[in-house]
Amino acid sequence: MEIMQQQHRQAPAPLLRHRRDSLMPIVAAALSVRGDTYTHVSEKGEAPQLHPLVDDFLSALPVGQLERFTGRCPEAVLLSQFLDQAETARSGRSARRSFGEGEARKALRGAKMTTVRIREQGDPAHGTHQPPCRSCEPLLAHFGVKSISLRPKKK
Repeated sequence: MEIMQQQHRQAPAPLLRHRRDSLMPIVAAALSVRGDTYTHVSEKGEAPQLHPLVDDFLSALPVGQLERFTGRCPEAVLLSQFLDQAETARSGRSARRSFGEGEARKALRGAKMTTVRIREQGDPAHGTHQPPCRSCEPLLAHFGVKSISLRPKKK
């Protein structure tokens, strides 16, 4: 029996003529803490449950630093997930005390976060660095997390 192989050629990506009403555009973030990396992709829909320290900080921001999507950014979600894990991992006397900002900063010491844009195929912004929004920039600074770009800035 002779098996015929068909060569499949992938068609080129269509040109973007208009934005599609889909899941795009979104942002993906990675948090690196002492050699461990945590990732999250922004989601549309209901706001996620944030760690109380993150939620309290964002709630106290002045109106000029709020975005319509404040609290939905992957930066806020990643910090919340990490702080939840750090709080749960405590043992002994520290587990009986409330988890405060000092403990959160200590757990995040040396942490770095990067964010990239996720766009549709053919969009030149796909994969480029997304700086923190005006709500997340002070949030990251408050907890001592350094925002980094994976690619050097072009001059």
